[in-house]
Amino acid sequence: MSQTAQAEPRTATRQKIYCANCKNCKLVPSPVDDDTRYVLRVRCAAGKWRKRLGDEKLYKYFTVIRRSMDECDSYEPMGDEDEFLQDLKRNLPINDEVYG
Repeated sequence: MSQTAQAEPRTATRQKIYCANCKNCKLVPSPVDDDTRYVLRVRCAAGKWRKRLGDEKLYKYFTVIRRSMDECDSYEPMGDEDEFLQDLKRNLPINDEVYG
């Protein structure tokens, strides 16, 4: 059977997957200029976020709420999506915060 025949048909009720609510969404420090300071970035531990040339894509911590996919075979939800995303929207910083 072909992959197309096995794929689940898309429906109007199908929702996007928000990566921020996945167990594979990990917060990591990313060095700034002098390597004594860092900012927070988010990466996919399952390796699903890639740039066109194959390098790993990191997202800014305060923008991760917008990262979504139509489907993901590695998605592992961390709980109630609506409640988690609302809480995240309230608590995420609006700009990069530099730590030292």
